[in-house]
Amino acid sequence: MKKKIIFNLVPIIFVGTFLIYPLFLLFSKFPVWNISQVLSKNAAIIRFTAFQALLSAFLTMLLGIPGAYLFARTKLPKVAKSFLKSASMVPFVLPGISMAIGFLLTFGNNGIVNWILSFFNLKIRILYTFTAVLIGHVFYNFPLFIRIVGDAFERIDRNFLEMANIEGASRFKRFWYIELPLIAPAVGAAFSLSYLYCFTSFAVVLILGGIKYSTIEVSIYMYLKVLLDFESALALTLFQMIFVTSVSFVFLILSSKSQQSFGEALKEEKPRWSYFYIAVVGLFVFLPLSMASLGGFLKYGGTFTLENFRNLFSQSAEWIIGANAWSVIIYSVLLSSIVGGCVCILGLVSSYASIRYRSFLSILTYLPVAISPATMAFGMILFEAPQAIKLGGIYILISLPLVHSSLQNVWRSFPKEIEEASKIDGCGSVKRFFKIILPVFKKELLGTFAFCMAIALGEITATIILSEGQLTTLSVATYKLFSTRHIGEAQALNSILMWIVLILFFISEQTE
Repeated sequence: MKKKIIFNLVPIIFVGTFLIYPLFLLFSKFPVWNISQVLSKNAAIIRFTAFQALLSAFLTMLLGIPGAYLFARTKLPKVAKSFLKSASMVPFVLPGISMAIGFLLTFGNNGIVNWILSFFNLKIRILYTFTAVLIGHVFYNFPLFIRIVGDAFERIDRNFLEMANIEGASRFKRFWYIELPLIAPAVGAAFSLSYLYCFTSFAVVLILGGIKYSTIEVSIYMYLKVLLDFESALALTLFQMIFVTSVSFVFLILSSKSQQSFGEALKEEKPRWSYFYIAVVGLFVFLPLSMASLGGFLKYGGTFTLENFRNLFSQSAEWIIGANAWSVIIYSVLLSSIVGGCVCILGLVSSYASIRYRSFLSILTYLPVAISPATMAFGMILFEAPQAIKLGGIYILISLPLVHSSLQNVWRSFPKEIEEASKIDGCGSVKRFFKIILPVFKKELLGTFAFCMAIALGEITATIILSEGQLTTLSVATYKLFSTRHIGEAQALNSILMWIVLILFFISEQTE
């Protein structure tokens, strides 16, 4: 009984301290009496946020479903399948600032695509347009469909499809009448999650669209940090929190319905359009990814240089960032490492309690999904704690739902009888953890640790709101350099950020 209380209390205390209490402080300190007036003043921003998220999610769905089909149902070469599998993790581990800079280096006025088109006297101009925002969102979020809908495709019993083939049904009829109804909950879950990400988008909108195309999340940042209008920021925060919570519940409901197992998947020959699809994914996902990684070695015009790195570690860059580049790197890696360790411990405890004691902790740990990073940061402004503690708390909250869900699956497959047998043999809790539980969870925990480090390193929305003094993270320092037109230095620091994240991504993939 004592163990049960402790395992339940740890997550409750953490979520209560770093999420619920700051939000309570926020709404008790700044009560919004004229919320309708503030929302009316920002009606255009609210409409644009909802519209761009809906259109982005719809376009994401159109591109994502074919990818999910290729990934799950066709006999793709191993290299191509690994290619799509890697792409499916992009939204979770790739920093938004890195994707935006990679997109800029690829499709910007002086990007590689325009450099190639210049040989044919052609040029595209999409930067700082609504099209740029849409494309950025679509190609940042479509991998969600590959992972979520792909899993649903793999669970469709091949017998259903083989019977339809025998009856002479065309591929389209088979898809429309058999496959689509079975994958519909997964499509809905992926759509709602994509909509959620696009609705709360920050870095992609700010860098690719500019202030002209501000979303609610960007506006909250502007009201807090630039205009110091806390009432307007709070009104938008409250509206966004209610709206995002509603969409999150839709996602959770649809996710629970899409977890049924239907049977062994049917593997078919890859269609002709698969080559075109993979080429498009390569152009819009992996080319920007490559450009973001190598951008530090490119100067204006595309020639090779090391000058960007020399300038990054110079006195002038330090003046703009507010700290030495080395201290930024060390601080970011150290903070994200601590976050990774804390999330592993917290996720292990919460997932154990929810499985073994059938507690309500799953609902509690999914609560951060319904709260945007800007809202968390706004609440943390009133929370009396060092900046590193505030940021660490937010990073843990952002990572916790994914970690809790992942470790829950391991606990489900872990035989309870082994635990009971070790207790009968007189094995203590500490010894049981290190000798029995840890070896089983070792790979999963290592992958989780690397995954959470990557999330912490890439988070920018809450970080830029809480950023002050010399304590600056890699993502915020990159944005500071970029926004002050020190593009070369921004590219160099972004490359360092990308290399660290890609190493962590490789570690997490190797543990699967």
